[in-house]
Amino acid sequence: MESPALSYNVRTFRARSMSDALAAVKRELGPDAVILGTRTLPAGRLTGWARHEPIEITAAPPNLSTPAPRLRVAPRSGNLPSPAAAGVPPRVPEHLYPYFVQLVQQDVAEELAGRLVLEATAKLPAGAPPDDAAVRAAVRDYIARMLPPAPGVTLPPDAPRRVALVGPSGSGKSTTVAKLAALFKLRRHKPVALLSLDAQRLGAHAQLRCYADVLDVPLHTAQTITEVKAALKHLAAPGLVLIDTPGVGLREQARFARLATLLRAAHPDEVHLVLPASLDARVQARTAREFAPLGVSRLVLTRLDDALGFGVVLNTITRLSLGVSYLATGQNVPQDIEEACGRRVAELVCAADG
Repeated sequence: MESPALSYNVRTFRARSMSDALAAVKRELGPDAVILGTRTLPAGRLTGWARHEPIEITAAPPNLSTPAPRLRVAPRSGNLPSPAAAGVPPRVPEHLYPYFVQLVQQDVAEELAGRLVLEATAKLPAGAPPDDAAVRAAVRDYIARMLPPAPGVTLPPDAPRRVALVGPSGSGKSTTVAKLAALFKLRRHKPVALLSLDAQRLGAHAQLRCYADVLDVPLHTAQTITEVKAALKHLAAPGLVLIDTPGVGLREQARFARLATLLRAAHPDEVHLVLPASLDARVQARTAREFAPLGVSRLVLTRLDDALGFGVVLNTITRLSLGVSYLATGQNVPQDIEEACGRRVAELVCAADG
């Protein structure tokens, strides 16, 4: 018979998909919650979900003494339900199901997680199921190869490198500019200068001025084509010129046109689109389309600390077909930023490997 304490603490979570249900468990019970079971509900069981087959997860707080699997690490024993019982696409074999679950727990989209596991292990020896280490190594290698080439900023020895950061309001452009400035000035000992095209937003210039003063780097502000050209004359020496831009909403066509005009005058060598990793997938896709005419070639993903898992990086690059140059995981300058090489992303996504 179930103990009163266990019955009191057990919770049931229902959602449209496994990833949504796992997200609810994490929010309510924490990342180390105990999964006691999962099952697929009949399509008409929940009101308004007639076209879906909802997932139900039974879970409990992490302080329970139980052999059930932990949310953070998928078990390698028979404690998990079968793939069919958990709503996993039938093509995911039973012996690969735990690895599929681990990817979903890192917020990799379910369809992508299933395809990734299958393709990553396709070249492993046929016959008996491969050993655990071989599967994990294959998954990590496959993820590392998924990222399109998109290196971080590199500086030529005898010319300035102009790098513009664009994106919607609140995406973290100014903070990212500060992080990159500190990275190149303090750690790589390179000349750095800042050019702000965002003097209208309340506090934007003051924030950037504060960073410039602390780092002891020049800051120029330009609001017209003439001012942009004049500022660039002062920034002709070799080094990194970081261009901060105003946030533009998807419906602000006039502001977007103005930004495009100023960027053309600035002639940036690179344009990085700054997007929060936790942004809705549809909004991410539309934002990328809207900003593409500015010459965007790479992504900077910010606010990874707000995401449920690092799998959102894989979801984003698969959906947008753009390489990720930098990952930002917080507000600390310059600590919370790093280049998004494939091997590093694989380490982050597979951090739950045991």
